[in-house]
Amino acid sequence: MTDRPDGQDEASAGLATLPYETPPPPGWWERTRAFVRRLGPAGPLAVLSGTFPPLGGFVLIGFVAKLAPWLREHPISGLVIYIGGFTLLAALALLPTYACAILGGWAFGFWVGFPVSMVAFCGASLLAYLINRRAAGDRVVEIIREHPKWEAVRAALLDAGFWKTFWIITLLRLPPTSPFAAANFIMGTIRAPLVPFMLGTAIGMAPRTGVVIWAAAHASRLDLKDAGQTWWLVATTVATLVVVGVIGHYANEAVKRATAVNEVA
Repeated sequence: MTDRPDGQDEASAGLATLPYETPPPPGWWERTRAFVRRLGPAGPLAVLSGTFPPLGGFVLIGFVAKLAPWLREHPISGLVIYIGGFTLLAALALLPTYACAILGGWAFGFWVGFPVSMVAFCGASLLAYLINRRAAGDRVVEIIREHPKWEAVRAALLDAGFWKTFWIITLLRLPPTSPFAAANFIMGTIRAPLVPFMLGTAIGMAPRTGVVIWAAAHASRLDLKDAGQTWWLVATTVATLVVVGVIGHYANEAVKRATAVNEVA
């Protein structure tokens, strides 16, 4: 190793000329973990609301044939257990609404199953809203303010007045594919106004809940030996789901238009 006139040895000079390599950007897993950590206590709730409802739904559907007769044979205690149990389990994102609606329609029929299911779902929405709002504090609002597009959507939801907020939440709840637990988490953590949130939840969820309960109530009395009755049930259920799906599509488009206006502004 020889010395250079400027006082650096050749090895040091060689290292100095090497190109600086920037570390690779974090992958989606690292970004997700960092985001969940920033949410604080609301982080586990976010993971729970996005993963557990479908799993709990499959489990519940497997026990519908056993649970429904017991609930039907105990009309008073069955209703209390159904409303209380699904209010708590749906609020904690352990069960999806479609599974609860199927059990309600199968056990109580449409005229009883529909109102008690709506009571349970509205109670679950309120409880989940309060839990998520308390757990998140101001963390989610601060994160949203760091992203202009997210802030535009939040402003479209929260800063547009009572009726527009109510209308957007109704449209968000209307599609059959709208995730109940995830919507509760988002609305609670961004501090959506409570009254339009509850009204929009009740009105927006009523059509899809009614469809599921109606189909489950008829399926519980279905005579599989009667081919005409079977085809009638299948045809009317499919037609009703198509109608609700079309309405849900237009609801999603309306939400995009409503939030796009605020984003452009």
